[in-house]
Formats: sequence, C-alpha cells, structure tokens
Amino acid sequence: MLRAVFAFLLLLVAAPQAFAQQISAAEFASPASMRMASISPDGNYVAAIQSVDGGEALVVVDWRTRQARAIQVARYDRSLFLEGVAWKDGNRLLFWVRQRITQVTEGTGSRQRSDAGEVDVVRIYGINRDGTGLTQLFENNRLADQALSVRLIDTLDSDPDHVLMGTWGSAGFTLYRVDVNNGRTAAVEDAAWETFDMIVNREGRAIMRVDALPYHSGYRYFRRPASGGRWTEAHVVRRGQRSQNRDFNPIAAGPGPSQVYVAARAEGQEYQAIYLYDTSTGELGQPIFSYPGADAEYVSLNRRDGSVLVACAETQRWQCRATDHGMQRHFDGLTAYFENRADFHLVNSSEDGQRWLVSAWGPTIPTTFYVYDVTSAQVSVVGSTHPRLPRTRLADARVVNYTARDGQALWGYLTTPSGAGPYPTVVMPHGGPQSRDSYEFDFVVQFLVSRGYAVFQPNFRGSEGSGRSFARAGYGQWGGTMQNDVTDGVQSLITSGVANPARICIAGISYGGYAALAGAALTPDLYKCAISIAGLSDLPEFLDSERADSGRRSDLYAYWREAIGDPSANRDQLNAVSPRRQIDQIHIPILLIHGEKDEVTLASQSERMRDALQRAGKSVRYVEIEGNVYHPWDGWTNRDAERLLTEMETFLNANIGTGAQ
Repeated sequence: MLRAVFAFLLLLVAAPQAFAQQISAAEFASPASMRMASISPDGNYVAAIQSVDGGEALVVVDWRTRQARAIQVARYDRSLFLEGVAWKDGNRLLFWVRQRITQVTEGTGSRQRSDAGEVDVVRIYGINRDGTGLTQLFENNRLADQALSVRLIDTLDSDPDHVLMGTWGSAGFTLYRVDVNNGRTAAVEDAAWETFDMIVNREGRAIMRVDALPYHSGYRYFRRPASGGRWTEAHVVRRGQRSQNRDFNPIAAGPGPSQVYVAARAEGQEYQAIYLYDTSTGELGQPIFSYPGADAEYVSLNRRDGSVLVACAETQRWQCRATDHGMQRHFDGLTAYFENRADFHLVNSSEDGQRWLVSAWGPTIPTTFYVYDVTSAQVSVVGSTHPRLPRTRLADARVVNYTARDGQALWGYLTTPSGAGPYPTVVMPHGGPQSRDSYEFDFVVQFLVSRGYAVFQPNFRGSEGSGRSFARAGYGQWGGTMQNDVTDGVQSLITSGVANPARICIAGISYGGYAALAGAALTPDLYKCAISIAGLSDLPEFLDSERADSGRRSDLYAYWREAIGDPSANRDQLNAVSPRRQIDQIHIPILLIHGEKDEVTLASQSERMRDALQRAGKSVRYVEIEGNVYHPWDGWTNRDAERLLTEMETFLNANIGTGAQ
C-alpha cells in the first residue's frame, strides 16, 4: 500500500529570486509543499507531510542539521493521500492515510449490498522515525466493513504502548485501545451509530462524545463524569453545511478528570470565549480567555499537564496571549521577527517547553513552519507551503474601514498592485456566508494582484467573527443588506480613488458566487463583469431542492429557511433577488465556473443560469471542471485550480484589463 523512500530533501524556504517573467498560474495553483507538521516530545525532530513528484511523503526533519528523511510516500496514482501525523513518543510516529476504494456489489436478493461505488476510507499506521517498524493499527479483519474508516481519538501520553482509536462495529461506534507496535486491538466501549468522535481525559476515560445530526445539519454533544455512567445530552448545535460552529465547540481535554476546553458563546453573550467545561455538571463556569469584540477559538496546551499555554482570538488580525509574562515576551519578539506581516500560532512544543513549533502566515508569507528555541531566542525555518513563490513578488493586504448606508461600521481587506491607483478592481465577497476572510495568503487574490488588479474582500453583515448579532443580521438578507454592504464598500473605494469606476468586476466562490451574480442583476451599472464560481442563481429552486432532499422538518432545511427565507411565505422576495429570475437586468458579461460533482451547490444552478442568459442573448461563458470535483476545493487538483485562474485572467483582461475597451 505504501512504500518507503530513503532520501534527504531540502525543505527550507527558497530564497527570493528576481524573476523577469510573471509568476505562472501553475505556480500560484501548486499544491501545498508542506503541511500538518508536529514537533517531537524531545524537541529534536519535526514530522510533516511534504509534496513530492506524484504524491506526498511523510518526512522527519532534523531541524538542527536542516536535513529531512522521507520515510513513507503515498502515490496519487494509487488514490492515496496523507491525512495527518502525530508523535507517540520521541521515536514512534502515527500517520493516517485516506484511500479511495471501489466497492463491489455483493449478495443477492434482500441481502444484496446497495452501497457499491467509490468511497474514501482512512487507515492509520505506526512507524519509527527512521522508517522501520511500519505497522497498520487496527487490523482490517477487525473492521465490520472494509468501507469503514478508523480515526485516532487520543495518543494516550500516559501509556507508552497504546493509543485510542474509533470505528463502527456491529453495535455502532466503538472505542478501541490499540497497540502502536503490533496493531492489536481491544474494545473499550460502545457508543451509538451516530457517534463519530469522542474526547477522553488525560487518563484515557471517555468524558464527551459527538454525534452527527442527519444531513450534515449539526452535532449533538453528550457528557459524563470521569467516573463513567450514562451519557447526558450536553448541547445541540444545528447549522448549515458551510457555517461555522460558534455556539459550542469542544477543543481538547482539560487538566482535570472531568474537564474539557470548549470555545462557546454563553447565553446572552455576543462573542465566543474559551471555557473549562465540567462534564459532570454541564456547567461552563467563567471564561478562562476572552477578547473584546472578537471570537476566541484557539488554544495551545502544555504537553505535561494540559494547562493552556496560549489562547487566541481573531479580529482583523489574530490576537494571541500567553499565560505568563515571560512567554508573552517571546511572542512579542516573534511578532517583531515577522515585522508584523504575519500572524502565527504555537502548534505544539517539546515536553520541557523549550522548543516551539510555530506556524506563521500572512498575505506575503504562505504558511511557514519554524522551530523557536526559547533558551537562545533563535528561529529556524523548517518548511513552507509555497517555498518557490518569491515573497518580494507578493502583495501585502491592508484593512479598509467604511460605513454602510445605514451607519453600520464595516471593513474589508484590500490588496493592490504596485503603482498608484485608481486600479482595475475585483470585488471578492467570501463564501458561507457565515464564514469570513482572514489576513492570510490567498492564491486567487495574489494571482489577480500579480496581473495588475486590486482585490477587495468585504466583511459584510452575515459574516462570522464579529459577534452573534453581526452574523444574524445577514439572515433573510441575501440580495438585501448583505449585498448592500458589498456595494457600499465598492462605492467607498471609488470615492477614495482606489477603484477605477469604469473597470470593476465582482467575483466570488459559493455564496460569493451568488453575490457576484446578484451584483450583476441588482446593481447593473456598478460592475463591468461578474464571475460566479460554484454559486447559486435561483434561491427558491435551491430551497425547494433542500426540502426535497433533507425533508420539510429537517434541521438543515430549517437552517436554510431561516438564513435565506421561506420559499412559500417569502417567494416574491426571493424571486426578486434570484439572478436567474432577473435576467433582463443583467447587461454585463458573465463567467460561470462549477465543479461537475458539487453537492453543496449543484452544477445545475450554473447550467440553468447559462441557458437563461443565452436565451436572452446575453454574454456568458460556462466552464465545468470535470471529474471528481466537488465544492471548492474538495477534489480540485492543482490543474483544476490553474484552469480556474487562467479562465479568470482571460475574462478579466477582456472586460476590465489590458484587453478591455
């Protein structure tokens, strides 16, 4: 299944080069070179997933000598993908692999299996850092069905030879104790068929479990004390497929036997904070970390005792605070080292806390891993997601503040090419809509800026991260307040001389794709073109299909009905903001791009929009990305992403760029 490759790789960030030619679309769309890094408990090595020709490698990096050894390779032509890596101890590693397999219909009559087709399964392996001792954890013959995946629940730091893993058996989801050296298993306890995850305390006792609600509509959390007993429902989070979980999100086991760190919004609170949740009583208690005007959502824990080392919240930038002043001084030093052009997290640290693995990112700094030595205050580069992109050729983003027509204070990220404005401008509302843009490297944004376009990413109402009220202000406002917030941001850029009013295009992915089409239909004189990637074109049709698929009384349909509108009571309003039903208002060229197998927004939403535009004699181009290509970026290859970039460049050049009239 996997094969070892013994070779040394150079994983350092490439030095900036003075290229005369433009950076190609292929380079911007290239897959991440390094990801999922973790430092060993002794602090001497970093394990990571590294791209290699034709696949991905599990590499072990001696960051002191700047050498790396690839100890396993997963080949794409065998449908293998490395999913993650973790250290069991200073020598033994765990890694998990996703493989796409084809099921074969078995049996006859009423006993015939009907689940034939391609499915993804996950398998977990143990291996020594020198590449020896490869062992599959949880033997295939113990699985009730070979199409079932296994998952790592806990590395059991207090047990040198075992980890906890879970999968589904004859009684539902079952927790197993697994030997990391020989793969042998012993069942610990059963849960329910709906269960897909558990949180165990530092002694390995399950104190919280997570069940899935039907149709990906949310989660049901259960709790119990460390002493065991029956499960008690703790919390239910009902949400749509693409919205964030800001109400209750378990993070990791706490220091006490019946404690779990959770990121949650307490009753009546606007913002999410970090709490130490008591699984025996179900009480949140007082927050252990909060940040004014932002959702707290990230913690890094002490390997020895489970205490919080660092906690973070995201405003326009990430704000991280250490638990002691000495550690905070090191964080302040790292901020200065990155010249305040990157945000960063403490991924994990050595057991003695003297060596940190830090992940840093920013618009001009694709995610890069560093080892920070606390004693010497020295930073060593381990590797980057895009080491061949010269940072001097990337553009920084800045925050632009503006005011909506009703007085609401808003902001967005603006990235501009070199030279003075006004610029040809691409407005890019984010997807979700209950998500947000961040201060980070975005290959689409950087590609467009490299071609001479300014890119504006507005944080409109309905976005996450700015409080409960701000997010809910977008409910029922598709094509309304949310669209007006985008429009008002564009008008502010025109007024300030940033955007050339004769050369503005709107583009987006998912909800952003809908917003692009809505911009063309509802503000026909503001934009010169629109690009919709995996966007909706007809809201009543989408709601009707969701009701048919998941059921009138389902949680998922209830979410969409609340977020978008009731297709019965609000049909006239929904028709008025559905671009496909407002074709006569569209007078600009449209580019539609959609994945063939998108299950979140069906490709038919773009196909029927194309057909309606063509019947009306409008200018439209439809591009379907074929193959196992789902909602961005699920199943998209780097060639698919490259094609998207080149299609966008050609379209923009013809309408607002070098080829525009």
